[in-house]
Amino acid sequence: MTIANKNYFEIFSLQECFDLNMDKLAAEYKNLQSQIHPDKFSDADDVSRLEALQLSSIVNDAFDTLKSPLKRAAYILTLNGINPEEHNQKHLGETLLMQQMDWRDQLDYATEEEDLDAIEALKQEVIEERESCITEFQDCVNAYNFVDAKPVYNKLQFVEKMLIEINRSEEKILDY
Repeated sequence: MTIANKNYFEIFSLQECFDLNMDKLAAEYKNLQSQIHPDKFSDADDVSRLEALQLSSIVNDAFDTLKSPLKRAAYILTLNGINPEEHNQKHLGETLLMQQMDWRDQLDYATEEEDLDAIEALKQEVIEERESCITEFQDCVNAYNFVDAKPVYNKLQFVEKMLIEINRSEEKILDY
């Protein structure tokens, strides 16, 4: 199987786009793993076992990347010549910076007060913003406008980090 030189979308026989059919992705992942999983090659020679391990690793990385909207967005930007990790101030507008401060203040206060209702309300607001970012990124990709997709990706990064912080605060209050 020659997947080593394919991009992640090609590995799963998917069109290179942001809006993926997750069921098709999962089905193709299972299909590929049923063919190349290292356990299938336990009695094979060392070269075949190593190749199966390498191919399985590539498929796992590809699946992990494509199933995550944030990782998939970064990958699409990379495929289109944009470094997703390059940051500059024009990628982070003043509105986003003010939003970050406001959300962090709300989270700090709610955590300090152990106000799970306030944390849940904030979480819902951030989830709605996440969905908005995903839609906006998808629209940019569909229009082949990867330059404008970059700041949306940066906003999505922040939103994802904020959700992680919110979940940690909930866990702290609930003593998980």
